[in-house]
Amino acid sequence: MSKNSKQEDIALFRYGIISAVIHNSQDNQTEYFKKMAQTVHSLPCGQSKKYHWRTFKSWLHRFRKGGFDALKPKSRSDEGDSRIVSAELEEIIRKKFNDFPSMSVSILYRMLSDEGIINGRPAESTLRRFVNSKNLRPAAGTLLPRKKFEKPFANDMWISDFLHGPSLSIDGKKRKVFLVAIIDDHSRFIVAARWAFAENTQTLELALKDAISAVGLPKIFYCDNGAVFVSSHLQLVCARLGIALVHSKPYDSPSRGKIERFNRTVREGFLSIVPLNQNWTLQGFNERFREWLDVQYHRRFHHGINEMPLERYFKSAAECSIRRVQREALDLCFFQTFTRKVKNDSTVSVNGVLFEVPPGYIGSLIELRHPTGEPYDLWIYDNNIPVVKVNKLNAHENSSRNQHGINFNSLREEDN
Repeated sequence: MSKNSKQEDIALFRYGIISAVIHNSQDNQTEYFKKMAQTVHSLPCGQSKKYHWRTFKSWLHRFRKGGFDALKPKSRSDEGDSRIVSAELEEIIRKKFNDFPSMSVSILYRMLSDEGIINGRPAESTLRRFVNSKNLRPAAGTLLPRKKFEKPFANDMWISDFLHGPSLSIDGKKRKVFLVAIIDDHSRFIVAARWAFAENTQTLELALKDAISAVGLPKIFYCDNGAVFVSSHLQLVCARLGIALVHSKPYDSPSRGKIERFNRTVREGFLSIVPLNQNWTLQGFNERFREWLDVQYHRRFHHGINEMPLERYFKSAAECSIRRVQREALDLCFFQTFTRKVKNDSTVSVNGVLFEVPPGYIGSLIELRHPTGEPYDLWIYDNNIPVVKVNKLNAHENSSRNQHGINFNSLREEDN
């Protein structure tokens, strides 16, 4: 793992600790940090550690002063690295138990071996001790005591989920569609919703961008433990934007009752009356849904709040401070980010495709970013600034002339 990746993982871990109190009062912060100081925390490197509560305070101070990058360690440290179970393997184990909560460690070990993820190391006994020490296996299902709750203001918390929809006839072919929706906890207002052909990161990103562009930033983004919502990319996006990303406990759908109730309303109020057997376009289906959402949901009396969601949202938004971000800056926050070492032939490999970079980067570890869904729109970044756009390697063209990419700074000077 590269130095940049390790630093980013550590910063994300620290942000995960302080994110829940970024918007709270000083008294609540101290109480929360003292409680967290009693917990053994799982580090990105795979080991466990307890912290003094003042350490959490220092992380919060650094974040407020310098943002997410200020949480990165200033120098490389190998302290806490595990030689037995890597952070990547721990994440795989967590996902396996999420998918198969009743699976034994013996079955898990055989599954990891069959899939080639482990090859005799660690041993099964070592894996068992690690799983037990981290409490990675879900506890047996118990009925949790619950109290009705509601955030006091608009944008205090958004809740998101995917709904598996019907198969539509699109261009003569049956295509299954999925709805991603984001609901404001205080008002039940749907800040964003769209139907798509896949339940993936790109679908969620488009919806979240729509929501933030339209009504500003939330304080908390609450979701389940699905692969889309626990991705490192979403964690990084929320950290860049100062949003606390909070996940519900596995298989605890009642904690997301507001979005679950909305999905039920979609099934009963929209899907039950829209003609699903006619020929559609995805755009046309979304337009029909937005009409229903505006008239039949946002502007109708909601028994949970005793008023219309649209009315309640904008009334609350007028009484509180809404954080906003410009669209250009928002797009940059959603860029996919990774690092590569430049080979001696001035190339880097991304998803099996070779890209060429200026020869001055040979031997260097560079940070690359691209918009989600556009892996060939690739830029070299330095200190969060785009420096050079890199192109796919054209070996035949290079036989007659050199071409290393587009310099962002020179283009900007020409425009001026």
